[in-house]
Amino acid sequence: MRLAVNQESLLDRGGNPTIREFLSKLIYNPVDGTIKLNERRLIMQRATTRGALRDELIRQYGRDDAFIILTRLGYLAGQEDAEFIRQAWPALDQGDAFTAGTRLHALKGEVRVETVHNDFDFRKGKFSAEFFWNDSVEATEYLDRHNIAHESMCWTQVGYAAGYASYFFGKLIVYKEVQCIARGDKRCRVVGRTAEAWDKDDETVRLYRRHILAEGKPSALQPQSMRTMALRRGEVGGAGLHVEDPVATILLEPVRQRLDQIAQLVDIPILITGPCGSGKCVAARHIHDAAHGASASFERFSCSAITDDNLYDVIRAQQRRGRRPARGAETATTIVLEDIERLGDAAQRQITGMLSVGTAGSHDTLRPRLIATSTLSPHELAGLPHLRKDLFYQFMALPVAMPALSSRPRDVARLAGAILGRLATVYGKAAPSLAEDAKAWIATLPLPGNLLELEALMRGAILSANQNSVTAATLETVVQRMGILPSQARVQYEALTAVLERELEQGSFFIDDFNRQIYQMTIRRAEGNVALAARMLGLSRAQFAYRLGQISNAGSG
Repeated sequence: MRLAVNQESLLDRGGNPTIREFLSKLIYNPVDGTIKLNERRLIMQRATTRGALRDELIRQYGRDDAFIILTRLGYLAGQEDAEFIRQAWPALDQGDAFTAGTRLHALKGEVRVETVHNDFDFRKGKFSAEFFWNDSVEATEYLDRHNIAHESMCWTQVGYAAGYASYFFGKLIVYKEVQCIARGDKRCRVVGRTAEAWDKDDETVRLYRRHILAEGKPSALQPQSMRTMALRRGEVGGAGLHVEDPVATILLEPVRQRLDQIAQLVDIPILITGPCGSGKCVAARHIHDAAHGASASFERFSCSAITDDNLYDVIRAQQRRGRRPARGAETATTIVLEDIERLGDAAQRQITGMLSVGTAGSHDTLRPRLIATSTLSPHELAGLPHLRKDLFYQFMALPVAMPALSSRPRDVARLAGAILGRLATVYGKAAPSLAEDAKAWIATLPLPGNLLELEALMRGAILSANQNSVTAATLETVVQRMGILPSQARVQYEALTAVLERELEQGSFFIDDFNRQIYQMTIRRAEGNVALAARMLGLSRAQFAYRLGQISNAGSG
């Protein structure tokens, strides 16, 4: 075991059993090939196996069933570990036994837990907790295998936390992962509460009751998938939006009419372009729901994660899920291919062939509708030498361009307010309002990450604000602490640059007038103090006095 000198104390932190005591009970017997912790057998497994299992489950059964299976496995593992702790250390204080789960999680190499707060009262059945998860094996493994996710990915570990806590309370405890490094956050963050402490109609709680706690094999989600439930509750960020959510409603306003028109044209491939975070997948979901209803199958695949030989199998599996049921009723599948420019050549050929031949109109199956997304414009896509032209033109019949938030300054404050309302529900807080100065401040932000960046800012704001209103000062503090957006000085500089560019284009810019305004404005702000005004402009006193004199002489002349 390798530990730096200053890390030795970590072995003794927390209650009993400590990490050091766990290690003293961990025995590896090379003779019979066993690893045991206090006489209970463990196995050592590569972290990559977890990622491979997830990918295989998604490929075989789809994202929603894979989520249920892995979350339920985690839940059962948490229950078993809780029982193990109580049996292996029977004299242990109940509070120590309860918190031992965080140390056991670390011992297994799953994650290093950092407690934000952990408030529990077994007698009253009350529980509220929040933890940072550092170096989560599920999240890091996902990043290693794929790209940035559109949702939190620590499925098994969240299930584990819920199962462990539920054992000690004798009732359902539900954890939610509100931040995850797999989706671009700095570290994973989970919030746990009793089931009744969440909203009475909380879909995650309903999911646990219906499927995670079910005896025997977890049943398939019928008819509403976990993804659909997440969309209906309007979670913010990538996949977690639905048109019924105010955030999605505002986000889709510029293209809503076009999306509704496209939804009526069933079985036509679609291309949705726009910068990262502009809502491409939200638009795809709206088309799907408008055309087929929320209960129909909706699947998303990152083209960078699709190998040259598995796409055809994935699509055929989705077609089998879309077979017509009895009495001629139709069930449709929508497949979203994210970042189509990253699709390999063999996969491109397979899709092109499928679209060219097609099976639409057959009596036993429905061809899945394909929607491609890209951060590149159609013109840029057309210029890519590796992207097959026959595939490109299949999708170009119905292109949709999602605008960046920088082109919608009037909508930014509305989106921010809607996000605050949604996050308030997640964090169990009263929704703060945006102060007028905050609305003006946020409208000037460039937001290159669009909705993802705006969500990160609002998350920091709602966790920082101690009042009923989020002010510009609150947002500026969050920006400086998180480093997710340019500083206010940078924003103002970019705003000034935009004004200058417009003046130059119109031919109305005169350098002497501009300099005169700068010097006069500076001397007014310095209340006539020439030395202070010079420092504000990065000039010496003599330089500023000379330039101010030149302007004054030119004005009098």
